[in-house]
Amino acid sequence: MVFSALLFAFLYAVIEYYFIRDPSFGLRPVLFSLVYPYHIIMAGIFLITAYLISSRKRRLSRLPKAILVIGLFSLMIVAEDFSWFLVRAIVPYDGAYSGKLIMNGEWTTQFMGSTDAYFTAIPNWYFVCLLFAAAAITSLRVSIPNQKAVPAGYTRRF
Repeated sequence: MVFSALLFAFLYAVIEYYFIRDPSFGLRPVLFSLVYPYHIIMAGIFLITAYLISSRKRRLSRLPKAILVIGLFSLMIVAEDFSWFLVRAIVPYDGAYSGKLIMNGEWTTQFMGSTDAYFTAIPNWYFVCLLFAAAAITSLRVSIPNQKAVPAGYTRRF
C-alpha cells in the first residue's frame, strides 16, 4: 500500500517535471500567494489515488479509512515534491540545476521555511507531513488486529 503510493507520487513527479513547465498556467495564486489552482487539482488527484489505494487491501469503517487516506495523501505529497527535485538534480531538461536538490528560497521552502542540510534545504512541511503519515499508518496497523474472527461456540486452538 505504501509502496503503491510512493510509486504513484514518483511517476507523477516525473510527468510533472517533464511535461508541466508552468504550473500557474497564467493564473494567480489562490492561497498564501503560493498555491495555484493546479495544486488544488493535483491534491484532488492525490486524494482520489490515496482512497483507491486504501480500498485495495481491506474494508475499513469510515474513520479508519479517512485516517489512512489522509496519511497516504501526506506521504504522497512529500514523495512527489522531493521526487520532482530529485529528477531535476539527476536528469534536468535544461542543465541549469544539474546536481542541485532543493535550495533556500524555492517555492517549496517558502510555506513553512526550511532546515539547512549539508547538500540541500529540507522544507519544514516535509517533517509535519511525514510525522502525520507515520502516525496515521502506524495507528491503523496497531488498532486493527489482523486475525480472523472465530465463530460463536468455537475456541481457538494453538
